[in-house]
Amino acid sequence: MKRLLFFCWLVLIPLSLSAQSVETVDKTGTVSARDEADDDVITLEDIEVTAERERGEYISRERMEEEGAENLWEAVRYTPGVILSGGGRRNDSNFTVRGFGADSVPVYIDGILLANPYRGESDTARLLIGDLESITIHKGYSSTLLGANTLGGAVVMRTAKPKKAFEATYKGTLGLDSEGNYASNSQLFGVGGKHNLFYGRAVYQYRDIDHFRLPREFEPTALNPQEKGERLWSGSIDRKLTLIAGITPIDELDISFTYIDQDADKGLSPPETVLRDYQIWEWTVWKRNTYSFNASYEGDELTFDLLAYYDKYDDAMLEYYNMASYLYGVHYPSSDYDEYSAGGRLLGSWEISKNHKVQGSFTFKREDHKGLRKDVTEIHVNEDTVSAGAEYTAKLFKPLTLVGGFGYDTLIPNEYWSKADTFAKLIGSAYYTVKTGTMRLYSWQLGVFYEPVKNHEVHLTYARKNHFPSMSERYSTRFGTVLPNPNLGPEIANHIELGYKGFINKLNLSAAIYYSIVTGKIVNIELPNPDNPNAAVDYARNLDETAFYVAELSAEYHYSDMIGGGLAGAVNRYSINRTHAEDDLDRVVKYITDYPEYTANAYILFEPAEFIKIIPRAEYISARHANTAGTNELPEYLLAHIKAEVKIGEHFTVSASVENIFDKLYEIREYYPMPGRTYSIGAGAKY
Repeated sequence: MKRLLFFCWLVLIPLSLSAQSVETVDKTGTVSARDEADDDVITLEDIEVTAERERGEYISRERMEEEGAENLWEAVRYTPGVILSGGGRRNDSNFTVRGFGADSVPVYIDGILLANPYRGESDTARLLIGDLESITIHKGYSSTLLGANTLGGAVVMRTAKPKKAFEATYKGTLGLDSEGNYASNSQLFGVGGKHNLFYGRAVYQYRDIDHFRLPREFEPTALNPQEKGERLWSGSIDRKLTLIAGITPIDELDISFTYIDQDADKGLSPPETVLRDYQIWEWTVWKRNTYSFNASYEGDELTFDLLAYYDKYDDAMLEYYNMASYLYGVHYPSSDYDEYSAGGRLLGSWEISKNHKVQGSFTFKREDHKGLRKDVTEIHVNEDTVSAGAEYTAKLFKPLTLVGGFGYDTLIPNEYWSKADTFAKLIGSAYYTVKTGTMRLYSWQLGVFYEPVKNHEVHLTYARKNHFPSMSERYSTRFGTVLPNPNLGPEIANHIELGYKGFINKLNLSAAIYYSIVTGKIVNIELPNPDNPNAAVDYARNLDETAFYVAELSAEYHYSDMIGGGLAGAVNRYSINRTHAEDDLDRVVKYITDYPEYTANAYILFEPAEFIKIIPRAEYISARHANTAGTNELPEYLLAHIKAEVKIGEHFTVSASVENIFDKLYEIREYYPMPGRTYSIGAGAKY
């Protein structure tokens, strides 16, 4: 707590000063003065669409570049209410939003859900963002037009389209570890243009992480393969190609085709750094190919948007028995995912009058998963999700706006087959027989937005949201470590939020108090293995009731043309209420894991000259529980970073940064330490 108080005191010094800033708040949300400073940055009024209102946390292209973010995981790290997670046997990097996990806060790009169909989530470190125009993070209250599974909100990403007759971009970054050795490099090439009747853009991104080095404080554990220095198997390679072509035969009509090709080499999952029976998993394939068609018409009163897409996922994984088997190349048969999702969305909007607007959506998605071993199908699941949503916006009088929404979602299982289920039926073992059934859920919400004076908005929102359990949560055995629960129920959340966004003199301010009751929250507990009572297996089940209550604050202030700063933080609390005492759940689930009580981050912006920016930053995470029983705890950490950027003429920039300046040892997941001090230098050109 002392560290947190010192942290706040340090940051509030520049915030207590005064200077001139840019007016940034409009009817849709708050954008910082830094975001408005670049002529190429589109304001929120420019990008407001019928799909969702921009009332979330908005991250502009300029903000991503200023913070050096190259993937989605890095881009959201300083958002209040967002808590990073990473590591584990899958070597995934994800995040939670106000306590809600990656599968219940869906990530969309241009209306397409970016999720592995089986697991309902994606590895956000794989999602390179150099081709994006913006990212908006909706917390709890999100549009009912988005479709199913927005239990905790949604992350909406938009691909940038060209705005000039010719555009070209290059950016390159070289990373060094704490010893000055080569650690990583990334490259981005973009070219495109827009003419009267057509436009096109191509962006290629490449990121090669050779390794990262552990902080000096790290001490190896006896008989564990991880030693001091370089983190074992910490390398990865990501490639992404984005192609977009469009035609605009008339001013109101935009027809576009987009192709995205992603290919990643995730390598091996770094092992836990203590003496444990860790597993060695190696990804030999991780690919995603997306084809999409979009047609949008924007008339004076009516707008329509049609999306159709096909999204193909492939990944393959090898599991080794132990270190010796890895060294000799002996492993279990390859486990492969052959998956796709396909579907479409139709959006419509009718502006009845200046003060009344109706919007509607219909979404269809088919997901297909095949789990293969030795190229032989071991499990096949095929499901449809159908959603319909409607929203009504009424401006009853000038300062008051009401937004009401209703949604209907249904999950329809078309096919389920598994070798294990067939065997269970053959021997008459009903205990292991998986049965599927249709699920139907409803959502509704109401928002009251009051603007007493220009640039000040107070809002009160209520939203009932839902989440279908994923295929993996219902059917996966994870190589015998998990007991499937095909009867797992949905999660239902009721969100209430009171908030304020405004511009006070020279201060951009955003604050929110949030309360959520979650019925049926899905958690993993340990149970005796029915096949071997001396061993334990994980089992997914629904908690009776969990409540999250959060207070968030973010502020940005400029002292002068030379200095400014910002502060953001959250106080996170929760409770678990149980109405059923069977199976001794009180003994097993006492805490929500990886959910710190306090989070905070801050930056100071120095601009000693028009072409120079220097940005020191700090982030603080308090202690949190590492398991549901509360027997293990992750310690708090306070990190410091700094970045400098110099503009050379109109088109060129060079930059340098240091992450984790003091080489602190910290973990965001138990037994998976994060990188120590790292350096990077970069250069960019934009025409």
